[in-house]
Amino acid sequence: MKRFLNLLVLLTLLGSCQHEPFPAPPDGMGNDTIQNPIDTTDPGKPCHPDTVYYSKDIQPILTKSCAITGCHDATTQQDGIRLTDYDNVMNPDDDIVRPFRPDNSDLYEAITDSDPDKRMPPPPRSALSAAEIVLIEKWINQGAQNLSCDDCDTTNLTYNNQIKDIFTACTGCHSGASPSAGLSLTNYQQVKDALIGPYDLILRINGGDAANPVMPQGGRMAQCNIDKIETWFNNGMPE
Repeated sequence: MKRFLNLLVLLTLLGSCQHEPFPAPPDGMGNDTIQNPIDTTDPGKPCHPDTVYYSKDIQPILTKSCAITGCHDATTQQDGIRLTDYDNVMNPDDDIVRPFRPDNSDLYEAITDSDPDKRMPPPPRSALSAAEIVLIEKWINQGAQNLSCDDCDTTNLTYNNQIKDIFTACTGCHSGASPSAGLSLTNYQQVKDALIGPYDLILRINGGDAANPVMPQGGRMAQCNIDKIETWFNNGMPE
């Protein structure tokens, strides 16, 4: 009887063990062993300072500089490439990103090309900053995973403290002489007007509806950014 109880306890403990999946590096033979990186998000999971998180760190760069009207947004899809969301960036039919291999990833090669006529984004748009390039390279070297975390500080928010940076990712479409939908989001007053005016921006960043499609294209922004915008809005949108 005692042996049976010990065995039952052991089986219960083994059954309770859960290991978070993590992609393996390339097999050393030139083949990537990872096909579809796994989102290992856990509720309440804090952000690790050495980990690159796709929704928090990478998509905002692509949204601002690449997934814009006339280039790689949902409508234009220049050269058949759409960079509005993780699934399209990791399209297995393309070599846009090859996990662990920035040198063989079209995205990394395009943003680091020394020829300005081949470099992305093309002139007259500015090249990505050195910090943005390093971040994308680090993300690819970490397996190009769709990781998220939820360290989200919504205290002491002002337009110039965090909110402006969030909307900078929108200026690829919403800036210039002919902004998308006639909506420019390049300064405090424009952002404030968009939130209290007819655009129903709060609805749209939360997923939209039939009359108000989601912003940005390709899916909702990181939940932390939505929380910050809503908190700032409810606090009276201080500049």
